Amino acid sequence: MRPKFTVLILTSALGLSAANAGTLEITECSLTDFAYTYSVENGETGTIQMGSISDENVTLEPSTVDSGNGSNTHDLTDDLPDANVFVTLVDGDEITTRICQESAD
Repeated sequence: MRPKFTVLILTSALGLSAANAGTLEITECSLTDFAYTYSVENGETGTIQMGSISDENVTLEPSTVDSGNGSNTHDLTDDLPDANVFVTLVDGDEITTRICQESAD
């Protein structure tokens, strides 16, 4: 039986500037093939941070990504306890967070 997942979208803007916000989308919500796409618009680089929603003590090393569009795929089975995962993109003064949450059904 394949588990059902819910993707919750949270976005926070930390500035009043008219800058374009970067984008972040989870494209695969699975521990073995977790994938996302991103776009960095406000600077030369952005920062991606991933971690567990279920265990606040579990976060992965942040990674720096170049300006423009990109995508990443990760096998998180050895890094996270379950498929309740957050991904955050810091793009200049804009922060975008996406959450992949395992459904209780």
